[in-house]
Amino acid sequence: MLNIIKTIIILFFVFCFVNVSFTDVNSDLKNKKQELNKLHTDISNKKAEKNKLIKEEKKVKQELQKITKSIQSNEKELKSLKEKISDTEKKLQFASDMYNESDTSKQKYARIINEQYLSYTKKKVVSYFDEPMEFKIKQGYIKENSNKYNIAKDKNINAKSDINKYTSVKNEYEKLKNKQQSLMEKNKKLQKDKNSLLKTTAGKRVKAEQEIKDMNNSEKALKALVNKLMKASQNKDKTRKVQSSNTRKNNLPWPVNGKIVLNYGKNQHPDLDNAKYISNGIKIKAQDNSIIKSVEEGTVAFVGEFRSYGKMVIIDHKGNFFSFYCQLDKISVKENQKVIRQQDIAKLGSGEKSVLYFEIRQNNDPENPLLWLKERK
Repeated sequence: MLNIIKTIIILFFVFCFVNVSFTDVNSDLKNKKQELNKLHTDISNKKAEKNKLIKEEKKVKQELQKITKSIQSNEKELKSLKEKISDTEKKLQFASDMYNESDTSKQKYARIINEQYLSYTKKKVVSYFDEPMEFKIKQGYIKENSNKYNIAKDKNINAKSDINKYTSVKNEYEKLKNKQQSLMEKNKKLQKDKNSLLKTTAGKRVKAEQEIKDMNNSEKALKALVNKLMKASQNKDKTRKVQSSNTRKNNLPWPVNGKIVLNYGKNQHPDLDNAKYISNGIKIKAQDNSIIKSVEEGTVAFVGEFRSYGKMVIIDHKGNFFSFYCQLDKISVKENQKVIRQQDIAKLGSGEKSVLYFEIRQNNDPENPLLWLKERK
């Protein structure tokens, strides 16, 4: 009877334990689904930002085409105006030469006429009746030179009129040229600004595309690696005692002292406005050459360079529970080495290299490390 009672008690506790375990599993599964949905949403947002950048790039290119056409039109108009100004300057020079030549002729014939008229007047008073033919000849000279004077005078007046006309035309062309020149300079500045904007926009788009690609590729590769490590770990020890994950939550020591500079989950992109990106872990800025410690006992499952994670150490803590230590400078442990809690495993570099990327995964799903690490006071 006593044995039966003991058996019943044992079965009762086993049932409670199993029931609690299933409750924990269901709760964890629910959390995983929520985090997965969140990850999908964030990736969709990232893709939407990329599409937005593509539209902005297309719009800037269209504006650039309009500006380029306007500049080409400016250059064509400027070329035409320069030709017109050159042609007007030639006409102006010809009119100026004609003016100078006619003015010289006018003055020349005016002087000759004055001299002839003076000689004619004197002769007329003295001996008009003695030499009538001579007087008639002198009258003919005066009349001829007067005609030449009038012709030179008309040329001089016409040349002066042409000078005024071509000067006015040239000034008008100069104004139009300056206007086109100013417009072209304005368009070239716009073109330069749009090219800079296009370069920035295209650069951001390329960077966003590359980040999405790197995020997806790195995540897939890391998941494949962890799956491989999990399988290898399970094959090694199928009878091992698994520590409940709940006993670790808010109970793990920090891998290094420092300030969190990158949070788990959604973060603001440093270069793209209104763009977010996903981090599966946290970054801790520590002092130069800080020592990195294991947050829990376990077995070193991976040591080496891994994609964008840099030098990395992965520790298997059993129960499909892994911790990741990335962007290391020097590593002091080897694969398959057993480690204890707070054991030195690596070292950071200095300056920008004194930042640890730390990640925790359970069942190959990233967890927020702050839910597992001890709360700092």
